[in-house]
Amino acid sequence: MLQCKAQLMLRTNSTGDISAISLGKDLKNISYGERYNFEESIFYRKRYGSGDKEKTVYNTFSAFKRDALVGFSPWGMDVDILSEKFEKCKGNTFRYWNKIRMGFDFIIEKDLNDSAKSFINYIKGKVFFSYLHLNRGARGDQTTKARKGSFMMYLSVTPLQRNYFYMKYNVGSAWIKTYYTQDHSFLNGWEYATGISAEFEINRNGYNHSIVESSKDVYRGVTLFGGPEYNIKLNRIFVNLGISVTTENH
Repeated sequence: MLQCKAQLMLRTNSTGDISAISLGKDLKNISYGERYNFEESIFYRKRYGSGDKEKTVYNTFSAFKRDALVGFSPWGMDVDILSEKFEKCKGNTFRYWNKIRMGFDFIIEKDLNDSAKSFINYIKGKVFFSYLHLNRGARGDQTTKARKGSFMMYLSVTPLQRNYFYMKYNVGSAWIKTYYTQDHSFLNGWEYATGISAEFEINRNGYNHSIVESSKDVYRGVTLFGGPEYNIKLNRIFVNLGISVTTENH
């Protein structure tokens, strides 16, 4: 029992993507292999907190490269808003069907094209919010196919640097995602882009360790994704392709 309590609960997520093809709005001026991005995130927590109650709040660490922007987050938090276990006798079905998480990241980053910034300008902060609605068949230990009909919404805000919003819907074989981003770079200033992509979760048993609590509703395995994106500022179309790998020891 003591060993169980001391065990560190870990989850990792590695994501990489690249603009395989980009072209002008007139379908000319084609280029290949631009804007490659990578991010590694680690989520960690102890199994139990005070009163022998299982903890649902993760501490986080991440490192990333987004085009010319590089940085890392030495610490952040990912909080399960609906952490109390569902009990049918309470009649509280909202917690049973819906998952809500919020959090923040302390970030240190640098644009490689900008050599003039003082150190204080490298420091940023990000806040995020996510909402997931599960269909009836997706409650508890289920396969990816059982997620059909589920819906998710996500928003993150990094003041003066990046804002990102997406909505996605599960069609059974994939999540279909539409998104909008605002990114600031030293060379181009603010860029605005919108896109659509398909996410294919390869491990069909990737939710087999999920339970009703939102902190455990996590896919484990490889996800392949890709789709077109239109950059409003540059007036170009990018076809992005990527891969994400999620692991977890609990």
